[in-house]
Amino acid sequence: AAAALWEHAAETSIDIADYAAAIQHASRAREFYLQCGQVRAAARAQATAGRALRRVGRHAEARGQLTAALDVLRADPDTDTVRALEHLALLEVFAGSPDADRLAAEALILGQALDVGTGQLISLFATRAVYLSCVERRPQAIAYLRESVRLATKIGDNKLLGDVLLNLSDALAVDDPSAAAEAARTAVEHSRRAGDRTFLAYAVMNLAQALLMLGDWDAADSALTQAADSDGLADMDNLSCHRGWLAALRGDTGTAEAVLAALRDMRASEDPQDKAGISIVEAFTAAARSQPAEALRHALGTLEHADALGISSEALRWAWPLAARAAHELGDTAAASALLVQLDGYQPGHLAPMLRAERDLARARLTGHDDDAEAAWSSAIASLREQSTPYHFAHGLLDHARHLSHLHHTDAATSAISEASDIARRLRCQPLLDRAEATAPAQPRIPG
Repeated sequence: AAAALWEHAAETSIDIADYAAAIQHASRAREFYLQCGQVRAAARAQATAGRALRRVGRHAEARGQLTAALDVLRADPDTDTVRALEHLALLEVFAGSPDADRLAAEALILGQALDVGTGQLISLFATRAVYLSCVERRPQAIAYLRESVRLATKIGDNKLLGDVLLNLSDALAVDDPSAAAEAARTAVEHSRRAGDRTFLAYAVMNLAQALLMLGDWDAADSALTQAADSDGLADMDNLSCHRGWLAALRGDTGTAEAVLAALRDMRASEDPQDKAGISIVEAFTAAARSQPAEALRHALGTLEHADALGISSEALRWAWPLAARAAHELGDTAAASALLVQLDGYQPGHLAPMLRAERDLARARLTGHDDDAEAAWSSAIASLREQSTPYHFAHGLLDHARHLSHLHHTDAATSAISEASDIARRLRCQPLLDRAEATAPAQPRIPG
């Protein structure tokens, strides 16, 4: 009875994101189960400890716990075996391991063979979908997740609905941020009802990301602030990291740097998502401080996680345009060329639309300032207008304005700068507004 209570306490601690307590409680449960000779139950508790360790980015320890648990649980497969397999699969997905595909498929196949309950099947679908998203097979991922939403709605499980909807919003954000925002808002509602702090935090972060892409930065700020202040999530590093990201974008480097200094748990994490999240904030903070070399270094650091997370994942689809712009500002043609080669190595369907648009812009910047380059510029600006974010579109307009000013097309340059300035004011993005003012074409001198 004591072992069961400790095990229940561990599960509850995971729900409220108290992972240190969860690890301790699961270890106590395992000790009591072993004293009672209940080896399988002890392995189940060990798997719970592994699950909590994964949540705090302690991947090596989590892998050891989950693998040891599965050595016992695989002997006579049951729902506990499926659950441990699922958590090991998630670990390997987020670690970018070559075993991720096999384990996610194995867990789903075994779950269907054992006819697990609907709730567990939904979780298995979601795990498989997360893997598919990371390897740029988003249409498949979305199909899995939409079926998961249908099933979770059918059984009325708020916790599961919050989980699958937040993952659906992440997959949709790549090329449909409006749909992503809608899914994330619904995920927030369900996670609040379920009282799941972890899923609520991730749902709010996904909502903020979709709103950033849509250009509704004030709404993104409000969502993050409400989560921190009203939902009591201010202690969660990932949420703080997103607040730092928005602060850096707006040029509030003091806030961004304070956030970065406080991310102690996140910095200790082995999770590529955590590492990419920190480095993208560092990159935009450097950009806001007009330090293109540092911005390039940190953006390239974010892009190092492309194999694990996917080139179109959240942080990376923002890192590539920043790296390309910083390389251009530095006149680093080697870095600019390497970045183009990186994107050219992907199939078209693996690249987010905003990345394809930014690649067009990067190529236009390399064409020089002759009239023949105008076709490349026109195509790039059209792509940015239709497929990218208002923030990136405004930067593209300013790039084009520089080109037009060099050709003495002052009226066209002024029009582009005016549109970019309007976007900057709407976003309350001071670095963008400063750049617009610096890009204004010089007025012709009138002889005395």
